[in-house]
Amino acid sequence: MEDFYGSKTIKIITLSIVVLLFVAIPFVQNLINKRLPENIRGAHAKLTKDVWVKTIILFAGSVTAGMLAFFNGGFDKAITQAFFGICFFSSLGSAWTIRKTIVLIEEAKELSLDGKRELRIKDVENVNKEKAIKATYISFFVGLLGFLYVELLFDTYSFSWVWFVALISTSFAIQSAIWSEMANFAISKYAADPEHGE
Repeated sequence: MEDFYGSKTIKIITLSIVVLLFVAIPFVQNLINKRLPENIRGAHAKLTKDVWVKTIILFAGSVTAGMLAFFNGGFDKAITQAFFGICFFSSLGSAWTIRKTIVLIEEAKELSLDGKRELRIKDVENVNKEKAIKATYISFFVGLLGFLYVELLFDTYSFSWVWFVALISTSFAIQSAIWSEMANFAISKYAADPEHGE
């Protein structure tokens, strides 16, 4: 197992898969958009563009952190820092989305709380609090602790499997991004239309 974790080939393949998935996102989203009903294509396209811009910012920060680590410690340090960077920078983007969602929830409440609308707005508010905020906190602290480990302890306490732990930890970043975007997308129509959800 040590050979697997220590293999530079495995690390390069893993990194390549992440990059390929990143490049494939707009094409996949375009295919999904074509299969959606006409009335929600515009909203989906807008959300997709927003997510894409956040993803570029996320990867730019992660790649920058990885490159700095590369010049200060080599490939193992760089790939570990890049994956922990995904956690950290994703949580910052999600925090911004959560903040926008909180504002939209208040706007939706001010517009109308008639019929079932109040319960549906409350459901979105609960998703934002229970799922998005918690996932974002986890992603932030895992990313921050990973950053600190790489910067302060990696050279002294280097383990061949830490990069793999960093890769797995990106699942927290994915959850954070998904829940925050879902809550934001769900509340946007309530904030724009006082009759939506009655």
